[in-house]
Amino acid sequence: MSATTSATVGRTTPTRVGPAFIAIYALAMFGIWMAINLPASVTLALRISEIDPDGKTTSYSIAAGVGTLTAVLANPFFGRLSDRTRSRFGRRRPWIAIGMVGTTVGAAVIGLSNSFPMLLLGWVLMQAFVNAAIAATLAIVADRVPEAQQGIVGSLSGAASAASLVIGVFFIQAFPTSILAQIGLPVAVALVFAAALIAVFKDDTPAEEPLPPFGAKEFFGSFFISPRREPDFAWLLLSLFLISAAWGVVSTYTVYLLQDVIRVPEGDLGNVITLVYVVPGIIAFIVGPLAGWIGDRLGRRKPLLAASAVIGGVGMAVIAWSTDVPTFLIGVTLVTGVAAGIMMGTYIAFGIAAMRDKLAAARNLGVINIAITLPFSLIPFVAPVLLTVGGGTANYFALVLFGGALAICGALPLLGVRNAR
Repeated sequence: MSATTSATVGRTTPTRVGPAFIAIYALAMFGIWMAINLPASVTLALRISEIDPDGKTTSYSIAAGVGTLTAVLANPFFGRLSDRTRSRFGRRRPWIAIGMVGTTVGAAVIGLSNSFPMLLLGWVLMQAFVNAAIAATLAIVADRVPEAQQGIVGSLSGAASAASLVIGVFFIQAFPTSILAQIGLPVAVALVFAAALIAVFKDDTPAEEPLPPFGAKEFFGSFFISPRREPDFAWLLLSLFLISAAWGVVSTYTVYLLQDVIRVPEGDLGNVITLVYVVPGIIAFIVGPLAGWIGDRLGRRKPLLAASAVIGGVGMAVIAWSTDVPTFLIGVTLVTGVAAGIMMGTYIAFGIAAMRDKLAAARNLGVINIAITLPFSLIPFVAPVLLTVGGGTANYFALVLFGGALAICGALPLLGVRNAR
């Protein structure tokens, strides 16, 4: 692995990375995602059920909302700090290490807590620090990987996220009564693989020159991209936001759609929900790296992302007119499997190509994370209005078509992206 100097970071073309580096990078992303995805999906809810059985639904809603807000803010903020870091150990490795230590502390607080406020503190720590590690790790693609490989390497983050939950469930099955094991073992896996990545990423370099003090302007700048200065990047953010809206509708209302629209019997609901999550997850795991590889081969990301928008819209239309489980599954697979897989396999390389300031890669990718994540937080506030359209029973048809329309509209901002293909 060739060395680079701090004077040339972001200005020279990185040499190709080998299979060993790619494998370790993928494993590190897998471990880091599993450390947070498993508690976000399963373990946190189980722990809240133990601590606050009577108020678990309210407590879980609070924890989920606060956790999402923490993640949305922490990713670009810590990315900004990473971009500015002048440590002799580089600017990414220190934050991967800090992030994993903080994640471990947060997991321990959750596992040992005996009250909801203490659990919430642990969850905030986990969400904040795991996003520090995620921001720094994603930026390695911009720092170390040449453009011809950025699609396939960048896509591994999405594939790793999809795989982490499927494999992480085995920790739940192996230790059904031990919350410490359920939450601690995924973190232990993340620590091992993150340490391996830190060890092989020896040419991590510090920020190029002394930067202004980190004041209020720098802090708020962590969350904002100027459309005037970064027009291509701003149009890409809008596209990702709109495409993610369809994903957000499906992810938020799958259970209610199955209950109230498809009318799945209560006794079959658990199996159907598992099917609806696992099948698209496997498809996304396959489609993401494939989309990344195709983008690398073509040297173009825009057509792939436009295809993701259209496929997502078509999938939402299929869901809207579904009356049985097989048809519903086809629609969900198009949205959260194919469309989401293409988007997750494309957005990192496309984002790097669209950003003007490559030296702020971690911050910029963190802002992309806001664009992708924000619809999941906003949909629950918009949905009640759409569900009341026409009066009578909940109008899921209007909600789903609205999400599909937003997804298709996500292709339009790509027309404004001029200098990235």
